[in-house]
Amino acid sequence: MKISFLLVLFILLNATINSQDLLEQKEIELNEKLLQLRAAKTDEEMNRLNLTFKSEMASFLKIEGVFKYQFKHLKSIAIIDSPDESLRIINWNIEYTDFSYSYCAFVLRWDSEKDIVRVTELVDNLDPYMAKPEGIIDAKNWYGALYYKILPFERNSRTEYLLMGWDGGTTVSNFKLLDVLTFNGSNLKLGSPVFKENKTIKKRIAFEYADKSSMSLRFDEKYKRIVFDHLSPEAPGLAGVYSFYVPDMSYDSYSYDDEMWILKEDVIAINEENKDKMQQIYIIGKDGNAEKKQIKNTWLNPNTESNSSAINHVARTPESEEIEEEIEEDKLPKQKSIKKKDDPNGMPVTMGKYKNKRKKKNN
Repeated sequence: MKISFLLVLFILLNATINSQDLLEQKEIELNEKLLQLRAAKTDEEMNRLNLTFKSEMASFLKIEGVFKYQFKHLKSIAIIDSPDESLRIINWNIEYTDFSYSYCAFVLRWDSEKDIVRVTELVDNLDPYMAKPEGIIDAKNWYGALYYKILPFERNSRTEYLLMGWDGGTTVSNFKLLDVLTFNGSNLKLGSPVFKENKTIKKRIAFEYADKSSMSLRFDEKYKRIVFDHLSPEAPGLAGVYSFYVPDMSYDSYSYDDEMWILKEDVIAINEENKDKMQQIYIIGKDGNAEKKQIKNTWLNPNTESNSSAINHVARTPESEEIEEEIEEDKLPKQKSIKKKDDPNGMPVTMGKYKNKRKKKNN
């Protein structure tokens, strides 16, 4: 009996090793096609090679064991997994000679009831100069983006997946995105009425900001909230023209209350691991000479005596949000902050140094 068990175990182990070897060999072959795509010189060649690469990727994703396979060779595409190990997204972009983009993605979902992996292709069909869709869309009407974070959350007794993404947008602006991926059987949908801003319910959040700027959108693990830069126009007269919006050095967040992701404005966002570290600054004295000074890398409350100013500013901490009362603030123009072109949290993005045009091209 023991011998039979060991024999079965050996056969299963050997089959697993052989499957992993096959997948790696196929990945190496895929990578050769990807390198050809990245080396293409003309738009026509890129489109042709991308169609080939996408077709072979679709075939690769049907091989048994691919859902748990650890990719080793495909360096310029993003493979992100959900923390609950039930979802995987394979995502990449194409950069054309005029620095415009198109996007490709496959969503892999583990169907535990039928013990199979369902693969769905997202088809980039939205012109970048059109507004991002506000309603629920299917996989064939995707707006195109590079996703860099998946957050599963429970709602109405089922799991939904919050996605964070980036889109190169247009000639003058970029986008960061919050979207929700859901499944109804084998059908994939994007968008869900879970974002609450005051009395408004939204199915998707799209932040548009100036191309010359950079916006942070991340998940705060400690307080389980989504923290992001608050965007403001560079001048009051540019209100509503989002290609002139930049971070104003304040932060907002979305926190989940088991039903909705609730917008909370003006929160304190400090990296906990850096709060006690020292940073070096230079202070110009009355004599005009610069003096080095070491200070802690912490947030300073502007309402304390030592840090008081003419601005009556009240910032919200996670610990105080439940007990604080709403306080009327004096509204003053905020300082703009212009940063370098951003990369969505280390994702593999192909991006031109300069952008003359930003019109997506269909494959």
